Amino acid sequence: MNNVTLIGMPGSGKSTIGVAKALGYQFLDTDLLIQKEEKRKLSEIIEQEGPERFKEIENRVNASVQVSDTVIAPGGSVIYCEEAMQHLKSIGK
Repeated sequence: MNNVTLIGMPGSGKSTIGVAKALGYQFLDTDLLIQKEEKRKLSEIIEQEGPERFKEIENRVNASVQVSDTVIAPGGSVIYCEEAMQHLKSIGK
């Protein structure tokens, strides 16, 4: 799978899709994917479930991403999700 994963602090520009367009790739913001799957905003998940449960959800969602030719922009806290990080590495270039 030919994917590029952008990891960085919130607000660092990961969600800027210009990189994907320049490569002719799709773009995936996994924070939006989490919100879609959970049917609530990230802040609501953290408020209702707590940060540890959010990390479990983030890990599960990021570890299940199956895409090709895509620029992937996970949330900055994905670095604390070992399974997700290994998966993102395995589906990258």
